[in-house]
Amino acid sequence: MKTKRNTEDSGSVLLVVLGTILILSIIGANVLLNCTTRLNTSSSQVRAWTDALSAAETAGDIAYAEIRKSNSADPAIRASQWVGWTQSGQTYTSPEVTLGNNNLKGRTVVDKCYFDASGVFKLGTDPSGNIWYRIRSKGTVPLPGLKRTGMDDALVADGQKHFAAFGSTEMQDITARGKGDSLLRKIDFRYDHFAATYGPKGDGLNKALVPALYAPSISRRIEQIVTPVTPFSDTAIKSATTFYGLGSAAQIDSYDSRKGPYVFVANNPSDPRYPDSRYGSVQINSGVATVKGKVYGNVSTNGGTVTGKTSNVYGSIDNNVPFTLEDYYLPAALSARVPEVAGAGPAQLPSSVTSNKTLTPSTAGTLAAPVYYRISDFTKVLTVNPTTAGTNTYVALRVTGDFNGTRQASL
Repeated sequence: MKTKRNTEDSGSVLLVVLGTILILSIIGANVLLNCTTRLNTSSSQVRAWTDALSAAETAGDIAYAEIRKSNSADPAIRASQWVGWTQSGQTYTSPEVTLGNNNLKGRTVVDKCYFDASGVFKLGTDPSGNIWYRIRSKGTVPLPGLKRTGMDDALVADGQKHFAAFGSTEMQDITARGKGDSLLRKIDFRYDHFAATYGPKGDGLNKALVPALYAPSISRRIEQIVTPVTPFSDTAIKSATTFYGLGSAAQIDSYDSRKGPYVFVANNPSDPRYPDSRYGSVQINSGVATVKGKVYGNVSTNGGTVTGKTSNVYGSIDNNVPFTLEDYYLPAALSARVPEVAGAGPAQLPSSVTSNKTLTPSTAGTLAAPVYYRISDFTKVLTVNPTTAGTNTYVALRVTGDFNGTRQASL
């Protein structure tokens, strides 16, 4: 029989092995904890980066809603424009709004602006009466928890340029915005990085260290140049029921009255006025649109049907377009015929246009308050002249009976 001989080294080896396992376990747990923390932080920051854009776009939509009020036919809606906003000259600033369940913040600044005859962008009101707006919207998402960084921000020696000077066109290239954790340069841990880098208006002026309103937080900004459209959008004809295409010889096109009297150029791409000629669109609700003549625009329905000579539609046909038709408001005291100033045109617009007529309104009106007319039948040519040559004249014409004529305007 052979007995086991114990040595003094046996217990020491066991302790060394257990200690090694313990140390490796602690290192592994540390690495796992660090990776999990950084992953959670980075995921939260990436989510906030996406949400901040949604908040900025929503703030822009709020500005859109206010701007559209200027063209509403309802005086009460027009009177409610910019209520609750802060006005400074021709600049309007919205109150900050909180959006959704993630505490998103949105604010927008709207400036009146225009493009002069040479195409140069300018702030202020266009002397010619064309209304444009610059919308600058900011979306902010506060980041919960500690002020942590996420991914590595190490620059990679890949031969590419990582940064560009303010105003450089190189900023159009994503590589010019940095490598690694480029998202972190959009996080306001203590100061508003945008105001410090580009100035509060983004024009490079008055750059300063401004404490961030919410720290830490991520903010994104968008800028849009827009102009309001009429209650009828870009649609020449809207029908709540059906549309029957105005006869096989008829045509629907468009033109820009600022560039001269109407001329037909919708079939001549070489004409300089051609780009303005193909907005003669037709929109109906859920009924049937029967195309008879030529439509130099789009035909859309809200779940309806487009039949007839569909090849005569030079735009697109879409049967899935939401349809709305605002009420047409007229002044309560408006009679069937509106007298005009003697010598400035016809003595009055007749109760019906059954022969060719020319109308020169006594006043130019405005976009929000045009000169209103109401007639029963419109079966011939009505030419509307500007009140004063070279100026815009705004006319609203309501036809209560048969509409089978031609509208001309030399505005």
